[in-house]
Amino acid sequence: MKKKKNLLFVFADQWRAGAMGYAGEDPVMTPNMDMFCRESTYCDHAFSTFPVCSPHRASMMTGKYPLSLGVFTNCKNGLSMRLRDEEVGIGQVLKDAGYQTGYIGKWHLDEPEQNNDPNPVSGACDWDAFTPPGPRRHGFDYWYSYGTYDVHLDPHYWMDTPEMIMPGKWSVEHETDKTIEYLEKVRDLESPFALYVAWNPPHSPYDQVPQKYSDLYPDVRLKENVELDHIHHHTGEEVNYTEEELKLATRQYYAAVSGLDDQFSRIINYLKEHDLYENTVIILSADHGDMMGSHGLMGKHVWYEESLRIPFVVHIPENKKQVCHTCIGSQDIMPTVLGILGIKSPDCVEGVDCSAYISTPEEDLKKSCFICACPGRKIFLDRFAEAGKDPKDFGWRGIRTQDYTYVMELGYDVLPNAKRYLYHTKTDSEQRLPLDLTEKETRKLADDLESRVLKWMKKQKDGFANVWEKTIPV
Repeated sequence: MKKKKNLLFVFADQWRAGAMGYAGEDPVMTPNMDMFCRESTYCDHAFSTFPVCSPHRASMMTGKYPLSLGVFTNCKNGLSMRLRDEEVGIGQVLKDAGYQTGYIGKWHLDEPEQNNDPNPVSGACDWDAFTPPGPRRHGFDYWYSYGTYDVHLDPHYWMDTPEMIMPGKWSVEHETDKTIEYLEKVRDLESPFALYVAWNPPHSPYDQVPQKYSDLYPDVRLKENVELDHIHHHTGEEVNYTEEELKLATRQYYAAVSGLDDQFSRIINYLKEHDLYENTVIILSADHGDMMGSHGLMGKHVWYEESLRIPFVVHIPENKKQVCHTCIGSQDIMPTVLGILGIKSPDCVEGVDCSAYISTPEEDLKKSCFICACPGRKIFLDRFAEAGKDPKDFGWRGIRTQDYTYVMELGYDVLPNAKRYLYHTKTDSEQRLPLDLTEKETRKLADDLESRVLKWMKKQKDGFANVWEKTIPV
C-alpha cells in the first residue's frame, strides 16, 4: 500500500503577504520562496481572522473561531488564558490518523509560567512558558519549542524537561537545523510525518537578524501609504519613528524575510534530495502581518491588508492549480489541511474545508472571511474590569470578501465610539480611499455586509453585536 502523504507546515510570525518577491508588492528578495510559489498553489486571499499571535494560532490549530476558544488576546502575564486542554487540535487528529507528529519553534498557546510561579524551574520569564508533555501539547509527540521569546539571535527552547536549551544561533537557522534533524529520523518510517515549524522572525525587534541578510538592503523605499506623522500602534502604544528609523526597521524586516527564504531553501532541498518532495504536502504561511508604518501604524491588530493578509502557499504533489482566489481564514486552515490529506474533520470544527478549491483549477469558492479583534492590553483590561464590562464585547468586527473590506469599530475604551469603514480592496489594495457611506449604493452594500457580520456574531454569541445595536440606531 502506498504511504500516505506527509505534511510539512512552515509559518512565520508577523510576516505580511506582500513581503515576498512573488507577491509583487514589497521590494523584498525571496528567490527560493518565489520558485516554491511557481511549483505550488498561491492562495492570494488568505487572512488572519484575528491578527494577533495567540488568537490566530489557536484558531489555526483547532478550526474554530478565536472567540469560540476564549482566546481574545495573546497568552500573557497577568491573564489566565491558554488553549484549553479539551480543545481538539490538529496534532491530535493527525496522531489518531497514524502520523508521526512534531512541532518546532514558537508555541504561544500556553499560559506564562510566571503567572503561577515567579521563579519557575524552567527559567521562563515574562510571557514565556515551558509546556510539559501532556494535553497542553495537543497531540504533538515531538516538541522542541518555547512559549514566546523575541531575542531571535540568542533563542532558547525546551523539550520534555524544564532544562532550557540555548543553542547560541539565530532562531530560524537553528530551527531549520532541528527540522532537518527530525526529517532524518522519520523519513524512512512506515508511518507518515506531520511537522509544524513556527519561525518567530520577522516579528519585532527588527534588529535581531544576522548582518549578512541586512547587507542585502543598503536602502529601501517605503510603501506609498506610509504616514510618518505620529506613528503608533492601533492599540495605542506610541512609537514615533523618524523616516530614517522607519527605513532602518523596514530594511531589517525585509532582511529577516530574506533569511527565512534562505533557510526555507535548505528544507526544500533536503526534501528533494531525499525523494520526499513529491510525497509531502508543504504549506508556507504566517500568523498575521505587520503594518510597518502604513496608515501611520506599526504592528498588527488592525483590519488593514498589511496586518490582515498572510502568505498561504500550498504544494500538493501533482496539483496543477497555480492561483486560488478563495477567501481562507484562520479557522479554515485546519479543515483545509485535513481535507488535502483525506482526513475527516472533527464535528467541532467551525471553519470551511477549502481543499477542493486549492486543487481544482477551474473553481474558486465565493466565500468571505469574518475578521475581528478585542482589547487585550492590561491597561484596557483593568478599565473594563473597573467598569464591569467585558473587553471581548469591544474592539472591532468585520468581513473580508474577495473585493471588499467592511469594518464595524467600537474602539478600546469602556465608552464605545462606533465607526464604520468600507474599502473596495480589489481596486484600492492600500486602502487609501474609504468609500463614502452617505452615497446610496455604497450604503446599501455596507448594510448588506453589516447584516452578515451581525448574523455571524449572533451565531457566535458575541456580545459585540448587542453593544453595537445599542450604540448605532437601526
